[in-house]
Amino acid sequence: MLEHKSPTDPARELPRGLDHYEFIREFQEDRNLKSVIHFIPRLNAETEKPLLTPDLKPDLHPIEWTEIFGRSTAKVEIEIGSGKGGFLVDYARSHPEISILGSEWDATWAIYAGERLQKHQLDHAKMLRGDVFYFLRDRVQSNSVDAFHMYFPDPWPKKRQLKNRLMRAEFLEQVARVLKPGKRLFYWGTDHQEYNEASQELFAKTPFIKVLVKDVAEPTEGIMTNFEKKYRIEGRPIYRSVLEFEK
Repeated sequence: MLEHKSPTDPARELPRGLDHYEFIREFQEDRNLKSVIHFIPRLNAETEKPLLTPDLKPDLHPIEWTEIFGRSTAKVEIEIGSGKGGFLVDYARSHPEISILGSEWDATWAIYAGERLQKHQLDHAKMLRGDVFYFLRDRVQSNSVDAFHMYFPDPWPKKRQLKNRLMRAEFLEQVARVLKPGKRLFYWGTDHQEYNEASQELFAKTPFIKVLVKDVAEPTEGIMTNFEKKYRIEGRPIYRSVLEFEK
């Protein structure tokens, strides 16, 4: 069961140096869908960001992937922003040997994608509803993920909205940390030219990233997201790249 218990509970071993820190129950399975897990960290009312530990550092107590999937597999992959689950469902159907975690901030889409996973009995795939950046930073163990997928995220096009974009340096640092050693892949796709250009600039100046295919990659294993199918019919340009993270 995904829950964090109080320090007085002997069933939970406390992280180093946090014997005075009270844990919270921040992972909750959806009442109706075992395929959906809600990540609900306790937030600071002023910053709306997860509370820090008493020494003002991120509250790091990484989970085991078996807590999410109920099984152990050689490979774990994460999709950032699964939307209606178009890619997630088809990819999971092709890869029963991989534990696959989709993610969505919006509960409506997370539940919709989770319903599709459950309909197809894809128990090796789950949907995480919540802020995936803080999930990666505070709850995912280093060297534990095999690949990332990020297709057609909200571009947040207005200047005042740019801070909401996930594709930023601190996000890539967390991706690099949680990826396993070796040359690991990150699949990127968008229809938004400016967002793609800004991301490509970021990739180019990030020393641990090598762009294997820039802008013209084919859909991963031929699988298109719901957005991509719609955009291609509309004739929009599609920018797909394959990145390699070297550790």
